[in-house]
Amino acid sequence: MPQLAARGPVHSFFETSLLLLVATGFVGVLVTGRLGPVTGAAMALALVARAGILAGWLRIPLSDLAVRILTVLYIGFYPLDFLYVSRDFLDATIRLVFFVAVIKLLTARTGRDYLYLGVIAFLELLAAAVLSWNAVFLIFLAFFVVFAVAARTAYEIATSSAQAHLKAYYTPGKLGRRLAALSGALALGIAVLSAGLFFVVPRAASAYLSHFPGTGESVVGFTDEVTLGSFGKLLQSSEIMLRVKMLHGPRRRDLKWRGGALRHFDGSRWSNPPALGERLESGRGQYLVARRRQRERVGMRVQYGVFRGPMDTDTIFLADTPEAVSGQFSRLEVSDTDTVTLGGSRWRSLHYEAVSYVGPERPPELRAMRDETIPPRFRTLFLQLPPLDPRIVKLAHAISDSQLTPYWRAAAIEHYLRTEYGYALELPAERPADPLADFLFVRRKGHCEYFASAMAVMLREAGVPSRLVTGFQSGLYNPLSESFTVRSSDAHAWVEAFIPGWGWVAFDPTPPAPTEAGGGTFFEPARLLLDALETYWNDWVVQYDVTRQVRLARGVQDRMWQASYRTALGWQHAQAWVRRTWLGLKQQPRETLWPVLVVLALAAGVWGAVQLRPLWKARAAAQRVAQGRGTVSDCALLYERAARVVERRGFVRQPWQTPAEFVAAGDAAIPEAFRELTTMYNLARFAHDPEAARRLPGLVRSLEARA
Repeated sequence: MPQLAARGPVHSFFETSLLLLVATGFVGVLVTGRLGPVTGAAMALALVARAGILAGWLRIPLSDLAVRILTVLYIGFYPLDFLYVSRDFLDATIRLVFFVAVIKLLTARTGRDYLYLGVIAFLELLAAAVLSWNAVFLIFLAFFVVFAVAARTAYEIATSSAQAHLKAYYTPGKLGRRLAALSGALALGIAVLSAGLFFVVPRAASAYLSHFPGTGESVVGFTDEVTLGSFGKLLQSSEIMLRVKMLHGPRRRDLKWRGGALRHFDGSRWSNPPALGERLESGRGQYLVARRRQRERVGMRVQYGVFRGPMDTDTIFLADTPEAVSGQFSRLEVSDTDTVTLGGSRWRSLHYEAVSYVGPERPPELRAMRDETIPPRFRTLFLQLPPLDPRIVKLAHAISDSQLTPYWRAAAIEHYLRTEYGYALELPAERPADPLADFLFVRRKGHCEYFASAMAVMLREAGVPSRLVTGFQSGLYNPLSESFTVRSSDAHAWVEAFIPGWGWVAFDPTPPAPTEAGGGTFFEPARLLLDALETYWNDWVVQYDVTRQVRLARGVQDRMWQASYRTALGWQHAQAWVRRTWLGLKQQPRETLWPVLVVLALAAGVWGAVQLRPLWKARAAAQRVAQGRGTVSDCALLYERAARVVERRGFVRQPWQTPAEFVAAGDAAIPEAFRELTTMYNLARFAHDPEAARRLPGLVRSLEARA
């Protein structure tokens, strides 16, 4: 490894950039939540200690022998960590990398040590990329590129200075600012080039979309089963589950994203017995979810695109009454509870589009439906009940027996639960023996799973087939990205009742949750902006694949065609205007002449401004130099102005000649005033002589006067 120059401004800039590079990778991994508290604290302390070492107020008495002993001991601990402590290869490897980072931060002194730190920083960023798929990673990547370019640039300057025989003079503060500006410009160029390659180079998004589960725990908020009777504390998560963008149709904010429906209840748990799903029919790139009768129903429909984050389920989430789904799927299935699933999609990100019927949920004809014979299959699947508390049976009949149709029985039970009970996230302190009876007759409050379970059970007791549905509320609409963001905390449960002669109808017996007044209003714009950034990240990075490339290429082609068409049309209009103007000059010269003169005057003004700009620029530079406020560029501008004067006399400076070499090797006939001006220019530019700088404008004017 080449040796760095002795400690100075360049060396300090290099070490600071390298420290920030390592810190960026560390924070990128830290925000993923996969770094343990001990490892995170050790790394943070090591970064602070390294900053103290660079500042000169801290020394770490670690010898090379101590470093080797610690490294050997941790390498021996690594397999134990993998097999018995973390039991996860990725977590154990991340801790090993950060242990090496801590050691190198405390002991780095040579070029080889600095190389190790750079590699460690890259591994940190790579780990952050693997563990995170949201837009926050983009911020760390941008900082990483800037600090990497800064460190590399400073390293090259420092190693070259160490090997040079002549040392250049530089101002420490100005050098740091210039290196920082150069690093930023190079990083911007890299970002532009990378963006171009990103949008052009073909690739498959499925490799990036395959996101492993990590800890293997279920996502809080949505599961394929519902269990009542939990006790303790109910935790909510703000993790983003779905991002939905409305493509066509109204942007309704009351839609529910239906996941699955559960039909078997054992008294405390809703589930589905194992069953084979029916393969959906695919036609013209779409999977038809609804039957022909539903697709021919008159009413409003919406088309929307969904990005489903990694979840512990194979379920495809759809709005209201889904009719068709399209995506890069090889096979979609629908269960006997109308749950659409994609086998093998558990813990994978998905992107798909769908069309759903969002017409009136309860039209007048539905309310007039009379009792009809319930199909035997529905009686078997959706009227099953375990032994119930007698109070539940009595309450169900007390509410529904006075109603004449299945619809009104369901509406009566829904209204009763919404008005007589309260919403709460608190769970009982102890597990109740019968959670549903405890909810209805003791606590009289609970969350959506209790309300939906109570309504489904009472509907079945009243002879109405029902099932419990799980999914998500509509989520938060962001006007910046024109999309809905659905989080884990938006998970919801409701009920679908079977109305003979019509079909399944959704009912939501859960009362509105109490909201906190004035919460988050100050930070609302920033939150919407960050959410929009996340949406664009998903649209153009996570979901970007060959299909999106083709769409983008077609869009660019269409825009280029439109631009060329508008250009040709504008040219035709311009030619027509010229012809009309020429005819007008012939027929009515006085009336037509004034707009022509205005156009010519504007053109002459623009041309004159372009021609006079160099003169104005030179005059302003001369004034600044004469007042002692001139810069290096101003002095160079004055010298070039004088060089053009002697060039007109036949004395031409070659590109490889410096000003001093030109007058030394030139003809003796070179004006003496130009020789003196060259001396003053060198003193002003390289020796920062203010007196020489003030004399430059006068020497230039004197030389021009003798020309």
